[in-house]
Amino acid sequence: MSDAALAETCARLLRPTDPVRVGPYVPLGLLGSGGMGRVYLARHGDGTPGLAAVKVVRPELAEDPRFRRRFEREATVHARVGAPYTPELFGTGFEADNELLWMATAYLPGLNLADAVRECGVLEPSGAWRLVADLGRALGALAAVGIVHRDFKPSNVLLTRHGAHVIDFGIAQAVDASAITTTGSRVGTPAFMSPEYLRDGRCDTASDVFCCASTVVHALTGHAPFGDGTGMDVLHRVASEAPNAEIMAEVTAADPALAALLTACLDKDPALRPGPQHLIDAAASHRRAPSWQEPLGSRLLARQQAYDVLRNSPGEQAQQTPTQRVVYPAAGPGFGPPVTPSATPTAPARPRRKRYAALTAVLAVCAVALTAFLLTRTSSSDTITSTVGAASPTATTSASGDGPSSASKKPKEKGKDKEKGTTEENRITSAAPSANGTQGTPRTSPSPHPASKAPGTPTPTPSKSTPAPAKPPWLTECTTYSGTELTQLGDRGQRVVQVQCMLAKRGYSVGSSGVDGDFGKATDAAVRSFQSDKGLEVDGQVGPNTWSALRSST
Repeated sequence: MSDAALAETCARLLRPTDPVRVGPYVPLGLLGSGGMGRVYLARHGDGTPGLAAVKVVRPELAEDPRFRRRFEREATVHARVGAPYTPELFGTGFEADNELLWMATAYLPGLNLADAVRECGVLEPSGAWRLVADLGRALGALAAVGIVHRDFKPSNVLLTRHGAHVIDFGIAQAVDASAITTTGSRVGTPAFMSPEYLRDGRCDTASDVFCCASTVVHALTGHAPFGDGTGMDVLHRVASEAPNAEIMAEVTAADPALAALLTACLDKDPALRPGPQHLIDAAASHRRAPSWQEPLGSRLLARQQAYDVLRNSPGEQAQQTPTQRVVYPAAGPGFGPPVTPSATPTAPARPRRKRYAALTAVLAVCAVALTAFLLTRTSSSDTITSTVGAASPTATTSASGDGPSSASKKPKEKGKDKEKGTTEENRITSAAPSANGTQGTPRTSPSPHPASKAPGTPTPTPSKSTPAPAKPPWLTECTTYSGTELTQLGDRGQRVVQVQCMLAKRGYSVGSSGVDGDFGKATDAAVRSFQSDKGLEVDGQVGPNTWSALRSST
């Protein structure tokens, strides 16, 4: 894979915490992240041509069954729109084992309108008319299947060599309808919202037309028609005032007919605004650019060429770990067959080969040691004990390091291991290393088989089984989040609540606000102190290693 081509797509190199496989897709780089989650540039794991943009939802959203159902419904509607107005939907899935809820669409090599204006300048009138035509068709396609975008803005319009496309529609509606969003709140960018949505939450195709007009004004002038920003003053102007006179005068100077159309679309009364078909018809009667102006055209060409390099280059594919994954096939044209995992596991990505090889060697050694240990145990009850609790208190070697004492210990009575003292909890805790780094204490000699005793030998008195130790409070009282996503200074939500709760139960101060779900400086200091105490890298970031240490029983 060409690093230069990857950089041209604006994808960042993957980090150790990023997944090596998402469903049937192999991530190549990180395209971006936001409130919903992260978006990866990915290759089809089965070698299918083309690239995908795979959105992975934040675990705290993915864990909510109601959100997953809404996410599935929105994806189903997305599939009914289809190309070319929106990227084609490939599929969605939920992997319960690692809490991955994802959606994959076709990756379109382009530049969003916000970046295009910032980096290449505002559009000329002919380019703006082309934008009106493409967005009018997209709005018409959305309206035909009952979709309301609700977050129509420059960053959600993607420009490619073949035209403009609308992205990220419908998902904002899923978030707004979930328990994550509080009552009375609005999802979107204030400068590009509609007045009726701000006033009473009403949103329909006419609302999308208003937001589309604001987006085209930005493409022509570099500013939203009611002013830029996110403050209450912007919200008031959108809801109650006319568009900014100076900005609209700039639109009129560029193209009077276009200014008249956009002014009509920005009417406060939704019933007086033109519909999507009117936008298409108006654009058809004016000169439209056959290609985007320079330097935008060259930027889009370079991105298309980078896409071709990545699409045609052989890629290393990561091994897919078997997971319980549910795939949500969408009804309607343009979706294709349901997504299924590759039948043949592929090779792991190159940076992880040494790690997998080391893990395989350790597992092999453990398997040999366990087999030899079981062969020395001829009693069926002892076999149960050895597999359930490796650190069982009935072992004949003292765990405190006092030396072997098999001669002084009495053998256990057959069947005694099935008492309540040996529980499923032991199976869990025995997998974690003890404080001195050992995996439990081995026996120094096998128990004698009952059949080998001489006649008349008295039955030995069974040793008492020590009850399993109670779980510490940070494992029993902190159960908000069970994943391992990177959590750090500035984050908010359930992951932060889990970190703060475990730190507080361990005796670390997370500040005067306590467990409030806000990763501030006090929580950062507590994490660093904990990492120092546990011999971890002190960086204040709660990654997989710190999560594991926080959840250990010691």
